[in-house]
Amino acid sequence: MNSSPSSHPSGLGRILVTGGSRGIGLAVVRRLLSSGSETDQVTVVSDDDPGTLPDDLRSSNRCTLIRADLSDPEAPGQALRDAVASMGGIDGLVHCAGIYPEANPGGRTPLDLWELTMNVKARSGYLLAGEFARLATPGASFVAITSINAEQSEPDHLAYDPACAALGGVVRAFAIQHAPRLRFNAVAPGLIRTRLTESVFQDPSVHQHIRLNIPLDRAGTPDDCAGTILFLLGPDSSYITGETIFVDGGIRANQMSRPHPIASALPQA
Repeated sequence: MNSSPSSHPSGLGRILVTGGSRGIGLAVVRRLLSSGSETDQVTVVSDDDPGTLPDDLRSSNRCTLIRADLSDPEAPGQALRDAVASMGGIDGLVHCAGIYPEANPGGRTPLDLWELTMNVKARSGYLLAGEFARLATPGASFVAITSINAEQSEPDHLAYDPACAALGGVVRAFAIQHAPRLRFNAVAPGLIRTRLTESVFQDPSVHQHIRLNIPLDRAGTPDDCAGTILFLLGPDSSYITGETIFVDGGIRANQMSRPHPIASALPQA
């Protein structure tokens, strides 16, 4: 089996991006369209009305739009097959789609909302990965967007955090199953300001949280993540698979370096 990067002659080749109409996904699409060769192609999968998508996506002759509801179990595979038919193959996939239900303090996330969150993020990721493994060119790369909260959850985030953790597990399992022919990795953003998370920034305490916990002293942007995603799609990451790269301004390292409060009460040798 071929363990080298996809040998598309012009660059990253033919890429599908779910959730590519907004946030991190849109930043990835714009990077691909601006930096790739004229023969590179991008397919955007979104549940948005095509008429509401950004003009630069709708007007590009290298960008195809597919409208799909990824909570439908038939939709992920069909969208990928349609993209392959349109582009003539697939060299990379970026799974950005997700929903971020607001925290439900002191209670439970309603089951229907929990299932919707899991289905859009984790189940569709599993279905896309399976079809990608069947149809992708040797050396192709699959990149899933999870979250720092996949490993260190927050109170009341009873749907989104488990969905991201499950998607991270999908990535690792497929990386082992399909090496060395294909690569599967994840990018775990920290606090990124997008339309999906805008409600979080309405809480004044968030800005204090940034000052106290994020060494780089700011929230991230979609562009901060897009560069890492393109790295994982390309040949410079050809020896990386089954990994998660954290794009979090240093918050994870900062929290891991702090001693637990109980440590001060322990006897010292």
